[in-house]
Amino acid sequence: MTCRCTVQRVLAGLTGLFFAGFQPQAAAASPMQSWLGLPEWVDFDVDYTAQPMAGLLGGLNPAATSWIQATVLNLTLSTGIEKAAQDWSEFDHWQLNLELSHYAGNQTFANELGAEFALQELSYPDGTWISESSIRRNRGTSWWSAEVGLISLNPDFLVTPATNNYINSSFNNTLNLLIEGLPIDPFVAPGVRFSVHTTALGDASYGYFNLGKETNIAASLGVNPEQPDLRGSVQVAQWSMNPLPARTDLLEPIEIGSSNSHVARQLPPPAVQLGGLLANTQLLTENASDIGDGVNRVAYASITWPMDLPIGQDNRVWIAGALGLDSANNPIPSFAEAGWLSQGPVPHRPLDVLALGISRSSFSPTLMPQQSFEGVIELNYAIWISQHVQLQPLMQWILNPSGRGSVPGIWATGLQLNLNL
Repeated sequence: MTCRCTVQRVLAGLTGLFFAGFQPQAAAASPMQSWLGLPEWVDFDVDYTAQPMAGLLGGLNPAATSWIQATVLNLTLSTGIEKAAQDWSEFDHWQLNLELSHYAGNQTFANELGAEFALQELSYPDGTWISESSIRRNRGTSWWSAEVGLISLNPDFLVTPATNNYINSSFNNTLNLLIEGLPIDPFVAPGVRFSVHTTALGDASYGYFNLGKETNIAASLGVNPEQPDLRGSVQVAQWSMNPLPARTDLLEPIEIGSSNSHVARQLPPPAVQLGGLLANTQLLTENASDIGDGVNRVAYASITWPMDLPIGQDNRVWIAGALGLDSANNPIPSFAEAGWLSQGPVPHRPLDVLALGISRSSFSPTLMPQQSFEGVIELNYAIWISQHVQLQPLMQWILNPSGRGSVPGIWATGLQLNLNL
């Protein structure tokens, strides 16, 4: 009840700011850094995200509602935190990362509406998760980076940065790969990642994950991960680059009109990404063949491109997709998504972002023979209050819910509240 009241007060207090315009403030240290008086080699922050949603029309139960929230505690130790990357010694590149995530709320919202995929990205089993424990070498201005420890596939693999602007899980869930056992955040597995960078050819990365302890790690702090024990491994290779290196303006702050004032660029730079994943899993449960295990090979790609449009200060269009080569083992063997982002579409609101996206997920003819596809259209508007508070109202339309053709299309609404402390 406390969280609901807090959101209502925030909404009431922000209405005047939204219509009167917002003057962006200079970046500042996180409140936690100031409150705790931490030394320069310690970075500690707390992120709180809430995603209340409600059905409007269609589906099995249009009156269904849901409140999901997540609190993430992040601790980083490194001597390079307060130094410019060009001034780093080798020791400054290295850092220790620890992260705990706590999820709470109604995880059955999609089921109540009759949708196959969660309408909220935070839809994970309640409880506290160890969502990272690793040693990482940041690349800085050098040519390589690496990481080892308990890590997830994302954000280093299978992630199109543009999709972080959306709420529906089909957008914001590692290309909607639902192969059982993949270590997608908050799931982690013992793994290693190595990446190399060249100015001409971009970045190439390789990751290996051992899945034998994944379920035990997820349950270590009392969570029921709702996933059977398994054995196996996942390997992934990925290449990405900026296809427009001459457009250095797309990496710089945005100049507003002729006032010589600048605001931060919220949208991701141009990017092309190609990758492949190889999973070999053995689910230790009697119905493993009905869930999908064994070998799974997936190819994926994405592109993010700038557009000059008569709306907003900056615009991007993007498209991404994944194709599974083993449809008998992969619940979602094909997935495609695309969208448009516009920064500053409303006058005097240069940091806000308007987002429109569409996705289509096709079901396995072997594992889910009665289901064809489910589609999602999402429209949202991110209101930038400050670097510590953002509010994102949204609308979603679920096409062919559950893929069976028997559930009416779903209209749902909601918002996302982010507090970065």
